[in-house]
Amino acid sequence: MDALITALSEAGRISGIALSSPLYAAVSALHILGMALLVGSIVLVDLRLAGVLRRLDLDAMAQMRRVARLGAVLAVTTGILLASARPAEYLANRVFLAKMAVVALALANALAFEAMARARPLAALVDTPYGRAAGLLSLACWPVVIALGRWIAFV
Repeated sequence: MDALITALSEAGRISGIALSSPLYAAVSALHILGMALLVGSIVLVDLRLAGVLRRLDLDAMAQMRRVARLGAVLAVTTGILLASARPAEYLANRVFLAKMAVVALALANALAFEAMARARPLAALVDTPYGRAAGLLSLACWPVVIALGRWIAFV
């Protein structure tokens, strides 16, 4: 844990985020944008996988998955930068750790789905028990991530 705190502290110092309130605010805004791109897109895909949005076509799903990937990269990158501003505090915060656990579960689910989607056509995953399970798990995880992220500020 000490090595992680040291590495994050160094990243915070190098990036300047630990020393600049305006930079921290800008990175925080980008983090929210990343989450909006991720969750806004993936919710629609997940609803289709869960069987709710049956009219959402495969091309739209593919485009939304690309936007979700962009959002995930932005959210993870900026999240690391935000944590680097005060790593010891974040890593001692049980709500932050819970958020990281749910993020890990959600991303593992997404990576497993993406691996399956590379191995076979997306159409073969839609309207299947696996597709429904992946969509429902994702729909359960991302709102929890958002709620825990907001809760961090109040603990």
